[in-house]
Amino acid sequence: MTSPKFSEDVHPLTELKTRASALVRHVHRSRRPVLLTRRGRGVAVLIDLEEYERLVQRADFIEAVEKGAKAAADGDLHPHADAEKILNSFGSTDAQ
Repeated sequence: MTSPKFSEDVHPLTELKTRASALVRHVHRSRRPVLLTRRGRGVAVLIDLEEYERLVQRADFIEAVEKGAKAAADGDLHPHADAEKILNSFGSTDAQ
């Protein structure tokens, strides 16, 4: 995600009510998040849908890696032959 430019990407929440389409266009074109404020304090962030989906996928991946690392640290591992079967099944339409 590109870092916000505070001179362009910080807007009061009331502006979202009056200029929603323009703010969404800005987020989409610039690929930068918009920080929405209330009384000078940040209350929400508006980001492009593709960027949001990328962030969710990245968070899911990190969570899976952490889960695998914890399982390995706990000794919760598959025997080699079983692990090979699992890895070879990726992309397969056959049920396990």
